[in-house]
Amino acid sequence: MRFRKGVLARLSAWPAAGSRFVGWGGGCSGRSACTIRVTKPRRVVARFTRASGLGSWSSHVRCTPILTTLPEILGAQESPAHGALESGGKFQPHLRGPAQQHLLNPPCEVGGTRTFVEVHGVVVANVPDVKADGDNVANLTDPTRPEIANPYMKTIHVEIDAAWLAAGVAPPKLPPLGTRIDVQGFVLWDPAHTDVPSHSFSGWELHPLAAWRPAH
Repeated sequence: MRFRKGVLARLSAWPAAGSRFVGWGGGCSGRSACTIRVTKPRRVVARFTRASGLGSWSSHVRCTPILTTLPEILGAQESPAHGALESGGKFQPHLRGPAQQHLLNPPCEVGGTRTFVEVHGVVVANVPDVKADGDNVANLTDPTRPEIANPYMKTIHVEIDAAWLAAGVAPPKLPPLGTRIDVQGFVLWDPAHTDVPSHSFSGWELHPLAAWRPAH
């Protein structure tokens, strides 16, 4: 990537599914977004490695997660309301609709596609709430993708299911607004919420959310 002299360039790095970002080299260091003033030719390298040793953080879940990102789950296809379309998501096919929405033991795969994912460094984007059906819900957003101008395309709805709470296998309730966390959960499309602003005008969810921890 090339920039004109004098430009303040902001670079972000995002891994493909099954990989993780380990840090910058060259003109930047660390793991945060790289901001650099272009005053002379400089080389910046984003370093990635394969994610290994992934496992479920929940004693209830026997599936092995695949490391991914919110934009990969959501895809890049927008509806007229600017929410993420079902057809654009990376995980096809997937859990879908009321019949698979409140499973105590969701399948690890649907049609050969893994359903159980792990996402790092997301931020709780609204005050967690409890729905009438008892699910503990919130939205999570990816703060590392400033180049995605539409917030709906980097935000997903998550639910700790009431059935998991009743069975004593749920994770702790979601942390406060603004908390940065890593999560594991099952990719699901709920067609009932594509016209709901608080659902990012999209049916994509991590539901059930199986586990979360403070971001590493």
